[in-house]
Amino acid sequence: MGLKAQTDSIVTRPQALSKDTTKNGKGIIKAPLKKHTAISYPPYNQFLNKEYDSYLDEGIQDTAWSLHTTFQPIIQSDINRYVNIDSLNGYEFPAEKKSWLYRKLYRENLFIIHDSASKFYCTIDPLFNFQSSVNHNNDSNKAYYQNSRGILIQGNIGDKFAFSSTFWENQADFPPYLNQYIQQYGVVPGNGRPKAFGTDGYDFSMSEAYLSYSPSSHFNFQGGYGKNFIGDGYRSLLLSDNSLAYPYIRITATFWHIQYTTLYALFSDPFADPSILADNEGLFQNKAAAFQYLSWNINSKTEWGIFQSMISTPANSYNRMPLSGNYFDPIIGVNAFTYGLSGTNNVAMGSTLKYKFSQHFMAYGQLMVNDFPYNFKLVDFNNRTAHQVGIKYYNTFGKVKTEFQLEYDEARPYTYASKDSLQNYSNYNQSLADPLGANFREFEGFIRLRYEHFSLSIQVEYAQQGEDTENHNFGSNIFEPFPEGSPNHIMLTGNESTLLYMDAHVSYLLNPHTNMNFTIGVSRRTFNTVSGEGDQPSMNLIYVGFRTSIENMYIDF
Repeated sequence: MGLKAQTDSIVTRPQALSKDTTKNGKGIIKAPLKKHTAISYPPYNQFLNKEYDSYLDEGIQDTAWSLHTTFQPIIQSDINRYVNIDSLNGYEFPAEKKSWLYRKLYRENLFIIHDSASKFYCTIDPLFNFQSSVNHNNDSNKAYYQNSRGILIQGNIGDKFAFSSTFWENQADFPPYLNQYIQQYGVVPGNGRPKAFGTDGYDFSMSEAYLSYSPSSHFNFQGGYGKNFIGDGYRSLLLSDNSLAYPYIRITATFWHIQYTTLYALFSDPFADPSILADNEGLFQNKAAAFQYLSWNINSKTEWGIFQSMISTPANSYNRMPLSGNYFDPIIGVNAFTYGLSGTNNVAMGSTLKYKFSQHFMAYGQLMVNDFPYNFKLVDFNNRTAHQVGIKYYNTFGKVKTEFQLEYDEARPYTYASKDSLQNYSNYNQSLADPLGANFREFEGFIRLRYEHFSLSIQVEYAQQGEDTENHNFGSNIFEPFPEGSPNHIMLTGNESTLLYMDAHVSYLLNPHTNMNFTIGVSRRTFNTVSGEGDQPSMNLIYVGFRTSIENMYIDF
């Protein structure tokens, strides 16, 4: 049994097919799998890219399946128990086109290494984002760029063990509002701390990796360095992929219509040490977090979830972080009962609900509670709560895949703050939920269309936020400590701001394995405040790019 690299034959990731599955002459699955059809597929994580995943909704949200979709990334082997994922995330390829260049551009991973017995399988692909843009406004036509290069390595040993690793190296010159964010928080959105590059640019890097093991269809164990997301919407008010990747251990158990997930994570604060100097990276102060999420598919149309999070007391100045046994308690609700929602540890509870009205239409929502409701009234103005409601419509008309999405998100003042500023709901100076922080209302709308290689995406976002002033904490900045005896603030108290963000782009998909695409688009952003203090120049951006889109970088704030 020897290892060999792919030469000129078509090689697909090994799968053990059931008797109900048909194959064409090239070994590609053509017919969709029936419900509960057994298929053996390695436990890879599905990419978290929102736009890419939207075209899978019609397949994975089928009312015939009992698939848990709220805790993400979804494990691909779970999807393949119901529908072949390879038939969802690509498009038909003419069988007569077999040239090496065509296959590498449109059909296959760049490098494939496998053994003769199909027990070991590994792929290596380049990652990149070469993007150029021009800001057309009244003052100037300033040009910006992003130059990102990376590598993606994925593999499996048999059908129970999978691994993945990515690394990105980036240089970029961002529009003014992103530069302002970087200067204020010291991090690039979704990434880490940058270093100066050239005149106005930044140099930064990011890496992720995980090991995934599924000893049976009921259990999955993962350990790695990455991101997670809870919800079926564009934003998550419970746990999002907005921040930098972090070390984590994830345990998932699935029985009957129940899925139970426990996630242990290690977050950090890169600016916790007061002795940090301008040219000294200083001490990264750590804080441990534990999350539990219970998902119940009540029937094929309804998925209900219960959520608990706990941000433990952060490490001391020597980075020593003693953890109590309760941190490792995997039972949901125990820590909320033990510490309360406003005790020593920052504990929060939440819930999700999704209902699929039909094969093509669903509604979803979330509720986050970070303090005991005042007089048990969830809508009372002095509660620290957040909620979300949204709808999706997805369908295929001929060869055109469509999705329409509307979403509303709201987080009350101080919702994600803590009495200890190091114990807030954040990682690496970035929110673990919505990038706006708290004390905001936000509307988002999306239209996405795909026809074969081409896709059109339109986004409109409108948000209002009560921002803190120089002398007063109104609860929007989650990094400020939650003040003792704080006066109760109604929504949007403070320097009220209005954000309007619009984006439209057309893309041409090359290879679905890494979502390699050419794209051209326009975006517009305006940000104004009632007082006029903090107003930002409007942005009218025209951009073109050649990229592999496998992750999200949220710049719509």
